[in-house]
Amino acid sequence: MHEKMHLNNKINKSTWKEILTDATKRKMIIVPTNEYDFFNVYQLFGPQASFEEIRQAAARICRDYLNGRWKEVPTEQLIVKRISGGLSNFLYYVSLPQDCGATTTSNEVNDSGASTSLMSTLPQSDNDENRNEPDFNDLLSAGDCNGNKRKRYDSSSSTLASAFRQKEPKEVLLRIYGQSHGEDALEQMITESVVFALLSERHFGPRLYGIFPGGRLEQYIPARALLTSELAIPDISMKIAEKMAEIHTLNIPMSKEPDWLWNCMERWQRYLPDILKPNSKWPDQEAVSFMRGIDYDKEVLWLKGVINMHKFPVLFCHNDMQEGNILMKTITNDESDGTVDVALENISMSSEDATIETGSKKASADLDSSGDSAIDNANGCTIPDLKIIDFEYCAYNYRGFDLANHFLEWTFNYSRSDFPFYYYHSENYPTKEQRDQFIRTYLKKFNDKEDEWEPTQKEIDDVDGEVTVFRMMSHLFWSLWSLMNVTSNIEFGYWDYAVCRIKEYLHLKQAYITDHMMTV
Repeated sequence: MHEKMHLNNKINKSTWKEILTDATKRKMIIVPTNEYDFFNVYQLFGPQASFEEIRQAAARICRDYLNGRWKEVPTEQLIVKRISGGLSNFLYYVSLPQDCGATTTSNEVNDSGASTSLMSTLPQSDNDENRNEPDFNDLLSAGDCNGNKRKRYDSSSSTLASAFRQKEPKEVLLRIYGQSHGEDALEQMITESVVFALLSERHFGPRLYGIFPGGRLEQYIPARALLTSELAIPDISMKIAEKMAEIHTLNIPMSKEPDWLWNCMERWQRYLPDILKPNSKWPDQEAVSFMRGIDYDKEVLWLKGVINMHKFPVLFCHNDMQEGNILMKTITNDESDGTVDVALENISMSSEDATIETGSKKASADLDSSGDSAIDNANGCTIPDLKIIDFEYCAYNYRGFDLANHFLEWTFNYSRSDFPFYYYHSENYPTKEQRDQFIRTYLKKFNDKEDEWEPTQKEIDDVDGEVTVFRMMSHLFWSLWSLMNVTSNIEFGYWDYAVCRIKEYLHLKQAYITDHMMTV
């Protein structure tokens, strides 16, 4: 792939083809003969679509991108499950029928990743904020694999079929992007797909089977997402610090300037007048009225001025290291072979894998945590093996943003089943001691090529100073993001969340001004 790729403001099919063609030459992406319309794909999988329509669309995409039995199995025999709970995308689990006999599961692709059962790996909810028991019935039933269907005379049905099927996944993850906001947003999605392809090629994150305007097809390997309460467990927190450091050392062929953060907010600000104008359809008129009093242009300019007063480090960042994007399987000390520190194995679940919808009923993925929770096993007899996934927001950015954003995720729990569908516990923000230990571990891993290197307390305090500034930025950024999603069909209190985040930003801003004796 070219070291630099300049995308025009207007994205059309020819531009998309050029990007995919270039990626295909490197065998990173399989381009289907069919074309997909970005603006129609979202509708095909939206909440108005019937299960049968969703299965038909999913089957078509899988036939285009996958070989072997995927090209032969009748549509009505595919297993399709809606994985919900995310705030940005729609996710679908798609699998061949159980008796279809694919020789290799997605767990074996790329020769990495350890499999566990689907039932034991879905996220759980915190003990004090439980949700209903799950219903794990398939949304769409599967039959056998002996349907009457004309054979396709391609590589998968030739005498080489068994060789091809050695690399044939049995189950995949279909990601459909949520609502876009203008052509700039489409450009951002293309950039994201290119970066995802690069990371996949380097064995960071899940294997990529294909991308198309409106979504992508990924490797699916089930694993358990962390709980919010587990982020504070020392062993787990230190592992997260190491994983973040490993991400920050990556050299990705894209702009090294921290433009992503500012470009996102600038793009979102352009849509604010339409979103905030009087509209009786908004359910929370009090929140709308409050948000109309916020001058986002002024706040962004003020914070940008504060940041530009310093030379904060800019690195390749994840930008969304919350508990749902951190997967874990627990390995006992006896089982450890020294490989548990290998970062970012090929795992494909995300923060959006919180619940499974069955029919019109939304069921939680809460499971019995006995023998399964890191809280029960964090007594020194186990080693947390963490996998970081979902690089949707990854870009070169200020290091302090990644750190501050993660610390703030200690305070937000998205497992709530009723409005506003999240809990906020400001008292759970890490203490100075907890932050120091995290930053110390992070710096040691980031500089691990230097033997016996130890950060000084001043170096730790300097990084914590970055966190102080970007803690404000995290609140401001996600408040704007939430406003952009108020029309989303995903069930979440976007207005409420936007108010919560902007209030926290204003509180921290006032404290910062007081501490630094500044004037607004």
